[in-house]
Parts: sequence; structure tokens; C-alpha cells
Amino acid sequence: MSLIATFRKEAEDLVKEQMAAYDPSHDWLHVDRVRRQALKIAKEESNQGKTVDIELVELAALFHDIGDAKFHKEGQPTGREIVMAFMAKYDYPKADIVAKIVENVSFRKELAGIKNEWAESCIELHIVQDADKLDAIGAFGIMRCAAYSGYKNRPLYDPAEKAQLNMTYEQYQAQTKANTGCAISHFHEKLFRLKDMMKTPSAIKMAQKRHDVMVAFVEQIEEEYSMDE
Repeated sequence: MSLIATFRKEAEDLVKEQMAAYDPSHDWLHVDRVRRQALKIAKEESNQGKTVDIELVELAALFHDIGDAKFHKEGQPTGREIVMAFMAKYDYPKADIVAKIVENVSFRKELAGIKNEWAESCIELHIVQDADKLDAIGAFGIMRCAAYSGYKNRPLYDPAEKAQLNMTYEQYQAQTKANTGCAISHFHEKLFRLKDMMKTPSAIKMAQKRHDVMVAFVEQIEEEYSMDE
């Protein structure tokens, strides 16, 4: 029996409790999709001869949204602190690596461009990043974008809102803080970029179809808004 099997339910319960405070775009069902997707990618990468720690992938995927910066409030424990406190109860030997993946999994961290040897070489990090990005695009990505926009009271589509293309980390942070933009501009600013940010061959193959679904959706939105003029 793997070590995670001894506390999987407790880990899931912790994540469900944490995600209950978030909106439907970042709920337990999102986490479970990312976990299942990460395990699928891990299996495919292993079948290609790569060495992947499956247990590490599952735990990091389970905890990947704990302490998410979009929802974190001053005075609350960080994702690392929550993960390390939980793991300490089970004396899990790879707790620090799980926490490190959780700290580095987000689009914001990738946009910041902070590179180091570990982040460049950790296949478990790449797998969880790709699984999370895959759930941000395609049909689920469309629904999640609308859900989060509603949560933040942003318009679904406002033609006066011009998308900021190729935003830097600083610009992305400023826009997030100001809560500007609309759901459709988010596709141009972030979601359309994700296909080319995939790292594993498995995710690269899956991303194109989901990307095409989003492109068709945005084109349809713009056609309907124009009233077929």
C-alpha cells in the first residue's frame, strides 16, 4: 500500500473544506478534474519511459489550489503552511516537494519568469501545471471563465474593453488588483496563451483541440454581438 493511501481521504476532506470558500471555477470538482488529468498525463509520460513519481503528482494536484493568491486574505496561512501542517501529521517524507510544487504551479509564477534548475527539471511540477492549464481551456475553461467573471462582477462581454495582449507579470498583477476587463478579454489576455505554455508532450497533444473550442466560442460571441451585421 502506498503511503498516500493511508491519508488520501483526510487530504481530500481538507481540500474540500478549503475549496468551499471559493467560487465554482475553483471548487473541489475543479481540483478533482486536475488530479485525474495529472494522473493521466503522468501515466502517459511514464509509458514513454520517463521517471515520474505518481504519488507526488497526485498529492501536488490535490493541493495545487490551497492558498490560491486570488482568494488569499491577509493573516491567513499560506498554501505552503497549510500543506506542511497537514503533512506533518503523517510524517510524509516528501512534504517539502509537494509544498514547493503548490507554490510554483500557477500561471502567475510562470508569467513572472522566475527560472531555476528545479523548476526547469521537475517533471511532477510540469505535469500538474499542464493538468491545471488544460482545465483552464476548452469547454470547462469557458464555463470557469464565466463563473469567475460572475464572482468578480466583471462583464461577460464589453466591446469597449480592449484586451491587453502579451501582458507582463506586473501588468497582469495590476489588472487583477484593479479588477478590470471582461470575460472575453480574458481569453485574449490569458487563455489563448496556455496552449503554447504546455510542457509535456501528452498535454501539448490535448491542448490544441481545447484551444480550438475556445477560438470558435469567442468568434461566435463576437458574431452574435454584431447582430450579424
